[in-house]
This record gives sequence, structure tokens and C-alpha cells, in this order.
Amino acid sequence: MEWFMAAVIDEKARTVLEAAVEAVGGRKRLQKVTDIIITATHALYTDTIRYRSPNRIARESRFPWGVVQIGYDGTSSWHTDKDGKLVLEEGKKIPAVQWLFHKVEVLLLLPLEREAKTIEYLGGKNAYYFENGETVRKVADILRVTFPDGWVFRLYFARDTRMLVKSEFRHTTHQSRYVERFFTRYQKVRSILFPRRVYEYNHQSGRFTRVKIDYEVNVGLKRRTFKMPTAKEVS
Repeated sequence: MEWFMAAVIDEKARTVLEAAVEAVGGRKRLQKVTDIIITATHALYTDTIRYRSPNRIARESRFPWGVVQIGYDGTSSWHTDKDGKLVLEEGKKIPAVQWLFHKVEVLLLLPLEREAKTIEYLGGKNAYYFENGETVRKVADILRVTFPDGWVFRLYFARDTRMLVKSEFRHTTHQSRYVERFFTRYQKVRSILFPRRVYEYNHQSGRFTRVKIDYEVNVGLKRRTFKMPTAKEVS
């Protein structure tokens, strides 16, 4: 049996988080999500993320020049290196895997209560975000989510809809690029609202990238799905 520590959540943060949970479909529906496949279509490549609660994940990124894979089988991390060779990181979650887990946890909301170290309310402020494809400036409530592994996310929830509309993330020690992600065009999948469009803003390039997202929920992913592929499978 696996034991999990509950996040320390201040009263106002809990109110915002509970409102967001209800806005996307409610606690009972979210609790029924056991696995999910997320397909993100970028301009030049496609990411497919497979997640099985609570501790298995894999991502396959298909570029014109090849395929890059990364995953965690419940015990160890694995990934393909720049030469396309498989690398096994036994007994640990590498930072890229940690970030991948948190990306899904933020989307599903409820795992934050289990996986985060602290969730703090930072107040409300006027923020720019996307609404039905248009840029708006409205009040958003901001939560700071700190994970035990050093990742810190700042989440923006629109005060009028209670939906997650923006996220920012960085690692306290591991060098990682700073990216803002904006969520819009929510649609129902198995009675849960998920964002079908994500806009990513890269401060280094000063550009927005539009990403189309598709979801499959509770498809019955097996544990073997998350085993490190063989060299033949990635060649």
C-alpha cells in the first residue's frame, strides 16, 4: 500500500480550488478518472501523454526528424537521449518526469491535494488571458503550488468562471525554461471540462504558440503501457 502526505492548503486557497473542481465537473467525476491520454498537436510536432493514476506516465513526442520518449513505470524513469538511445534512471523521477506529472496533476486538480507540499492563496489581480479565442483582462485568483521536488507552479483561476486560465512554472534549483500557459475553449469529455486550446508564451522568443489538445479519459491503460520500450521499439 502506498501512503501519501496531504498538502498544506490555506483556507482561501482551498475555497478557490474547490470552486475550480466544481466548475469543471465536480469532485465525484474527477475522482473517477483513473487514466487519461492527452494528445497535443503543435505546429511542428505532436505530443502524446499517457497517465495512469497515481504514479505512471509516458510521453511520446513525434518530430519530422524522429521520436523522443520519456516515462516513469512506478519505480524508475527512462528516456531517449539525443542519439535516440534508451537511458534508464533507476529508482528515481528525473526532473522532466516530475514536471510531466505536475502538468497532468494541475489539469486534473484533485491530485494537487495529494502531491503538492503547500498550496497558498496569493490574492486576486487583473490578469490577461484568453477567453473564446480573444485576449481579455479580468480578475483572477492566484494560487502558488509548491511540490516537494522543487517545482513551483502559479495557477490563475478566472473569478467569474472559476476555471483555470493560466499557469506559470519553474524549478527552484534545476535550470528550466520559464513558460506561461493559457487555457481556453473548455469542452466536456466524459462530463468533465478540459481546455481544448492552450497558448504557450515563451519569454525568450517573445512568441505565442497555439496548441490543439484532445483527450481520452478512462481508456483502461495497463501497467505494461509504461514499461521502458525495447531498443527495437524506438529504432
